[in-house]
Formats: sequence, structure tokens, C-alpha cells
Amino acid sequence: MRPIKGSQRGAVTVEAAFASLGLVALLAVLVCAIGVVLVQVQCVDSAAAIARQAARGDASGVAEAKSHVPKGGQVVVRTTATTVIVRVEADAVIVPGIRVTAHLAAESTAVLEPGASP
Repeated sequence: MRPIKGSQRGAVTVEAAFASLGLVALLAVLVCAIGVVLVQVQCVDSAAAIARQAARGDASGVAEAKSHVPKGGQVVVRTTATTVIVRVEADAVIVPGIRVTAHLAAESTAVLEPGASP
């Protein structure tokens, strides 16, 4: 083994520091991405549940399903002669503390059940 020259001293430590910073940054991006995906899943699930309950004519079920909409989300319910169309929109924070957001939306349609009023 040859001795390390003075100019290369500590190079491994610096490389390890940069590598660990890169891993922390990657982990932060992954956590933020998972948060955005979870808000999208909440929008999809809420839209489907609200559409099902509205198609049944169950007002209390619609109110319960609306309680699961992501925080700050908006619900738009449109009813035609044969269907109920529900759109749920919400903003997901991409970078906490900086208020960078992504606007997410989900739409679901359900056929009105016999006897349910449009």
C-alpha cells in the first residue's frame, strides 16, 4: 500500500458526506412524492364513495363520504337523468414549508339506482 499524499487526505470523508447528502435529498423527494400520491388516492376514493351514496339516494352516506375528502378539498356533484358524476379536487403540498402545491382531481360516475331521485 502506498501512503496517501497530503492533497488527497480526507477525500473519502468528503465523498461520503456528499453521498449521504444525496441520499437524504432522495429520501426527502420520495417522502414528498408519497404524500402527493396519498392525496390523489384520497380524492379517487372519496369521489367513488360519494358517487355510490348519491346514486343510492343516501344523504347521510354522502355526508359521511364527504368527511373523507382531503383537507381543503372541494366536491362538485352533478346529477343527470340516469347518472351521478362527482369530482373531487384538492391541492397537495409538494415541498412542506415552501407552499409548492400540485392541483389534484378525481372524477367518478355512478348509475342512479331504481327509486333514487335524481
